[in-house]
Amino acid sequence: MAKGPKKIGLSVGERYYKGSSNNGVIAVTADVAHAFEVTEWLPGTTDAQKNDTSWLFEDAKRTKVLTSTKTGGPSLRAFAVPKKLCGSVPMYYLEASLSGLMEKSINAGLLVRGICGQLIVKSNWSKSYKGAPLGTSPIRFGDDVHLHVETEGLNGNRLTVQIFRRKWFTDEPVDTLYNVLCENGEINYLIRNTYKWYAALKSGPSEQELYIKIIDNHTKTYVKDSRNQDIHARFLRLENKVVTSAMAQSTNLTVATVGEPLKNLKQPDHCKFTKIEISDLGERVPVFDEGKIDAKGQITESKFYIDEKINYDFDAFKVRDVDKKKLDKIAEVLMKIPYIPVELGSHTDRFGTAEYNLQLSEKRAKAAMDYLISRNVDASRIVSKGYGKTMLANPDPNLDKKESLVNRRTTIKLLIFTHNALSMQYETIAPGLSKARELPIQIANFKTAGLCNFPSNPHQVNVPYGNLVQKKEKTPLQLDGKETIHPKIYSPLDDKEHAYEYIWPMSTTYNSFFFYINSCAYFTNRDKHSLVVKAYSDIKWRLTFFLKLNNALSVKWQNLSPAEHKEMQKKAGKEGAERRWKQKDATFGFSLTSDWNSQKGAYTAHDEFKKEHEGKFKKLYDLFSSLNSIADGITNVTKGTVRGIGFDKLPVKFEVEPPNLDLDATWMLQRAKKDRAPIARVGTRIDIGFHAQPLIGLEVTIDLLGALIGAAAGAVSGGTASQPVLKFYYLLKDKLKTGLKLGNDDVGFKANADIFMNLKIFSRISTDVGFGFNTVSGREDDTFKIEATNKLGVVLEAGVIIKGELAMVVVKVDGYFEASASARASVTFGHGVYYDDKGLYYKPKLGFDGMDADYVITASVGLAAKKGVPAAEVIKDKKGDWVIAKGDFKGIIPKFDVIESLEEVSGITIQVPLMRN
Repeated sequence: MAKGPKKIGLSVGERYYKGSSNNGVIAVTADVAHAFEVTEWLPGTTDAQKNDTSWLFEDAKRTKVLTSTKTGGPSLRAFAVPKKLCGSVPMYYLEASLSGLMEKSINAGLLVRGICGQLIVKSNWSKSYKGAPLGTSPIRFGDDVHLHVETEGLNGNRLTVQIFRRKWFTDEPVDTLYNVLCENGEINYLIRNTYKWYAALKSGPSEQELYIKIIDNHTKTYVKDSRNQDIHARFLRLENKVVTSAMAQSTNLTVATVGEPLKNLKQPDHCKFTKIEISDLGERVPVFDEGKIDAKGQITESKFYIDEKINYDFDAFKVRDVDKKKLDKIAEVLMKIPYIPVELGSHTDRFGTAEYNLQLSEKRAKAAMDYLISRNVDASRIVSKGYGKTMLANPDPNLDKKESLVNRRTTIKLLIFTHNALSMQYETIAPGLSKARELPIQIANFKTAGLCNFPSNPHQVNVPYGNLVQKKEKTPLQLDGKETIHPKIYSPLDDKEHAYEYIWPMSTTYNSFFFYINSCAYFTNRDKHSLVVKAYSDIKWRLTFFLKLNNALSVKWQNLSPAEHKEMQKKAGKEGAERRWKQKDATFGFSLTSDWNSQKGAYTAHDEFKKEHEGKFKKLYDLFSSLNSIADGITNVTKGTVRGIGFDKLPVKFEVEPPNLDLDATWMLQRAKKDRAPIARVGTRIDIGFHAQPLIGLEVTIDLLGALIGAAAGAVSGGTASQPVLKFYYLLKDKLKTGLKLGNDDVGFKANADIFMNLKIFSRISTDVGFGFNTVSGREDDTFKIEATNKLGVVLEAGVIIKGELAMVVVKVDGYFEASASARASVTFGHGVYYDDKGLYYKPKLGFDGMDADYVITASVGLAAKKGVPAAEVIKDKKGDWVIAKGDFKGIIPKFDVIESLEEVSGITIQVPLMRN
């Protein structure tokens, strides 16, 4: 006969819902003591057995007994559900049993669910699972970060977590985490894609503050804290720097303790480390991160393989267009893990000889490798290998050539997990041995004790290392409390007297340091180093150069006085000699200095070479011959334009002042960056400043009407003036009304007036330009091209010459007209700096922007009028100047581009080489 409890029920406590059944759910008030009792027994149960009842707490799915107790009777007292475990799902299945075992056939229990108000109790950010709060310590874009939230009344609920940036007036949304499960009353979320935030936040301040809001998906409302505020986890400080652009899938790490089975920890992937990060001169550089390696961005059983293959046409090694997209995807993944070595393994089908197929497979591997290199994957980390027909994916001998496509393939494997794994390479800069510096290397979650699959010779958490050679030192490096080792590194250059052999430090030798970080999961072979650090010299070079050319670059003149003509001939003679002999009279000097062995920001070693000399330098002619051509362009185009329209008799003087140049350049090794994130390589950082005071100095005076118009001058012949200038001239003449009568019946005055106009271009073209780049970094991280534009003033001088005639001499009258014209014109100067595989070039821009003019004609107060001409309506103020006419005139001088015109006429490109590769 069956015996034991049949039903249980609530005897003391607060029930939210009336009625329950053995298969039902009972909802009780949180943190209130409840009592349960057996309300119905199976018929065969004796009184003695009833007093031997066990109470079992099982997980809600009834897969495991969490705990059990005997009360000495058929009741259970002082049972309470904490607020943390209250929520939308039952926490326990409570069962009464005589055997102390689950009786699934009877179902003599209840699902118990606690209910309370929703509340955020605690929230913070940390660097590890349930770790110490970050507080004011910032993270960087690309860092992993843990979000920890403790709640009440939300257990089992699905939540939406919104991340905001704190900002004046209106806070800015950054990211949203959807359907986050609250388990055991907690959220423990590992965010592994913080680089995703960079696009939205990169223009923000140097440090930003983030916080979260939490929405309960059931109620669609924000959950508040005990202060009735809905802003939580205040604040995550985010430094505006990138540590890596690699991202992985974020994960909810909260583990339900109810019913969680004990895992078998002795697995190959449990003796391991999860991340290696190097702290190097203010930059944090991750060289290994297991969560950001899989092509799909998540940890899977097949991690550390990129499960992508490409295939080939029969007897061909060219990468097919259909497979290029696959290689583009692989290149993108490899760029996000730029430290991990990879192998390209290429294979053939069974047709042909073994020797021929081996050669064909090697060509296929090289073709795939070359394509990846063209997509910016570093060639030094790729091993390409051909296997011929030794590893057929499908060995079926009946496959025809079309079906054998599966065998004609290239696979890609990350070489970090096998016994013959290749070492990760890391480059850095360091002083010499006397000033050796620390290079902290953090090895996260490095666990081996009791987990290693080689009990006789297990992997160790301490790290053997080798200085300069691969032989291990006697004492391994020990991890400190922050999972970090602190090796000392140094470069070959120390306290040498001269450092000229290090003038290009990347081309010289380096010191190697070998680290044996081994585990069952990665880099299994404990006799083979997994990380090599290459330390280059920290030497910094600076070159300063100055040049002052003593003679004018170009002189042109015509129709000058004898004295001016002789002076210009003298200048032209010097210029002509330079052109004949292809040399320059110059003052020249330079200084070359080097500093190395940096310690706390100061260098302790120094070397310097200086030389100054005045004389003739043939090499300088080649460098600055372009500047001579520029001068010719200015002179010839400007004068040629005038001469071409009939100004062949104008008095014109045009001089191009010689340049006074300073060039300073610094270069040193520097951590390279890709996508704003530091990478494991160093490149040469080059910064160049180019200063010209002046680059070209201009002094031009052109008599636009051919000559000054004297007292009795009349109209100027149209043959000596350009059409726009003549139009402007006649406009003014018309306004002046030559022969104008002024005065009254007693005193009359008749005036003949004429005009002179000069175009003056003056001042200097001066410039300062600076640019810098790293030879390895992506171009988005450099400033290797800068353009600037300066405007030079241009003045139009216009005057009026008059001859006055008195109709009747009664009194002497002094009278004159005044005319002024202000030019809206300029010379535009710009410059560009261009870098390509041939070197670094400077290209000038020089053009005349054209000229418009405003004019005003007035009659002086010296011309009194009682009843006269001009008419009364023209006279605005008899006590002041009388405005006769004013207006503007467009296009007195047309716009022209000096450089473009010069290049068209000469057939050469005007550019100055600053540095050749």
